[in-house]
Amino acid sequence: MAGIVWVNGELLQPEQAAISALDRGFLYGEGVFETMRAYRGKVFRLAQHLDRLYAGVVEIGFTAPRRELLVAGIRGAIAAARMGDAVVRVTVTAGPDSSYRHPTTVVLVRPLSAPPMERYTSGCRVVSVPTAHAPGAALRHMKSLNYLDKLMAQRAAERAGGDEAVLVDPDGCVVEGAMRNVFAVIGRELVTPPLSRGLLPGITRTAVLEVARRFRIATQERDLPLEELRTAQEALLTSSIAEILPVATVDGRPLGAPAPGPLTCLLAAGYRSLVSEELGLSGETNSPG
Repeated sequence: MAGIVWVNGELLQPEQAAISALDRGFLYGEGVFETMRAYRGKVFRLAQHLDRLYAGVVEIGFTAPRRELLVAGIRGAIAAARMGDAVVRVTVTAGPDSSYRHPTTVVLVRPLSAPPMERYTSGCRVVSVPTAHAPGAALRHMKSLNYLDKLMAQRAAERAGGDEAVLVDPDGCVVEGAMRNVFAVIGRELVTPPLSRGLLPGITRTAVLEVARRFRIATQERDLPLEELRTAQEALLTSSIAEILPVATVDGRPLGAPAPGPLTCLLAAGYRSLVSEELGLSGETNSPG
């Protein structure tokens, strides 16, 4: 695999990188991660990603590398990879012993792998999958290494002919996608589930809400029943790597407007403008896919 890995301060080729078999992240999933997108060698909203990562470290209760060291590692790995547009994944675990004082830190930089272009031009097929997790469950709002429930939901959606799973809680409310946050256009408002439903506070989710307010689009963070999502005019999925993905169908039902809908297109263009503005890039950023 092309790319570069920074492991505890050492730059390596991916196939050369290794961690201890005793690492608590490997043994018990005791760790957190962030997946970020670099545009022309610059990570969009790096500070916010690291804020979320360090909050997870504190909540789990182990030691993390100094922030300035980690930032230097990220920038050094991106430079060494010589990729303008890339996926940057940072993983921090509790390390190989029970003292919690020797974390393992891995920065993986690899080529950008966005979803297929047809998902941007024709929309995604979303399949609802029930989740039993309570909104207040400890792992719901952090990007921990315990990701099996979402991976299993995604596989269930794919077996049903979908592209993306949307998790639905016991109250019948949409929580989030298996890999992305969820928005719906209801009437004249952009609606997304509230954090109180136990979803990951997405960095892109926040940016999309900011873009909507720039365009004076009314927004609401409120409960989104599955039936409301199924009958929405438009729906979209958001993540750092995919940016904004339009939704074509929910559980096989077409939405009110063909994907991508007009509001989705406006938000996608506004998001790319925001990226260019914050990173000081001249002209358009690269196309989503």
